[in-house]
Amino acid sequence: VEINRGYVGHENSAKILANALKQLNFSEDSRILDVGAGTGLVAEALVKRKFTNIDALDASEDILKEAEKKGIYKNCYVDVLGPNRRLQLEDDSYDATISAGVFTLNHVKAEGAMDEMARVVKSGGLVCFTIREDVMFEAEYGYQDKMDQLCRGKVWKLISQSKERYHSKSDFMKCFVYIYQVL
Repeated sequence: VEINRGYVGHENSAKILANALKQLNFSEDSRILDVGAGTGLVAEALVKRKFTNIDALDASEDILKEAEKKGIYKNCYVDVLGPNRRLQLEDDSYDATISAGVFTLNHVKAEGAMDEMARVVKSGGLVCFTIREDVMFEAEYGYQDKMDQLCRGKVWKLISQSKERYHSKSDFMKCFVYIYQVL
């Protein structure tokens, strides 16, 4: 049953992260945190690419329960990204974090969220996320400013940026997929 109505952001971001991890010689057992995991679409796409050591984080306990039924996550955490919020996770505990469909209209703003995604990743690890084209440059979301700030602060460096299809049924909707390497 096709429930995602043409949404492909999860496929594209998972493919891009998996390729980057392989290029940098990360093992398929690398520990990955799926941020804003939802029902597990990103993890399913990663598992297809042989990455299976995945934890889920989402603000909705009900949605996480759905994701858990798929049996693809090692751990599931209910937590919220946002300003002045620290996730319940340890520093430097993941090889990568991935977030698809979270930095978008009426969802998560950059402040606090990007910082936390970087904090839980080990030095040398990767932070991958999509930002929908229509909100990318909206000042109120602060995405570009936050990414630049974290570069200037030597938290991470940009290793890839591409513009990808976000939705297979609408040609106009694109998203940016970023990968940063934590320093």
